[in-house]
Amino acid sequence: MEDVTQIVYETIRKVADEKDIKLNGIQNSYNLIRDVGFKSIDLARLIAVLELKLKVDPFSKLIPITSIQTVGDLCNAYIACFSKTAEVISLSDFNQSEKRGEMRLNSSINKRGDLRRMARMG
Repeated sequence: MEDVTQIVYETIRKVADEKDIKLNGIQNSYNLIRDVGFKSIDLARLIAVLELKLKVDPFSKLIPITSIQTVGDLCNAYIACFSKTAEVISLSDFNQSEKRGEMRLNSSINKRGDLRRMARMG
C-alpha cells in the first residue's frame, strides 16, 4: 500500500482542486479550515474519499472526528488504523464526541421538522 500520508496529501489536493482552492503546498501543521480553506462540506467529502481509498474509517470507533483540526491530525488518524500499536484517544473523549454528534444530528432533524411545519402553515 502507498504511504498513508501521501494518499492523504493527494486526496487533499484533489478535493481542493474540485473546489478551485489553490494550494501552494501542504504541511502537517496546516489547519484544514483556516490554512487549506476547506468548509465542513469539503471535509466531509475529503473523509468520504479517504475512506473509499484506504478502506478504513478511523472515526467509527478509534478517533473522535472532532479531534481532527490539521493535516497532521488527519494523517495520524489514518496511520493509527494501520498501526498495531495505535494509541487510541481515551474512551471518554470518544464517547463525548459521539454524544456531540448525536446532539447535532437530533438538532438538525428537529430543525428540519420545524421548517416543514412552518412551510405547511404558511
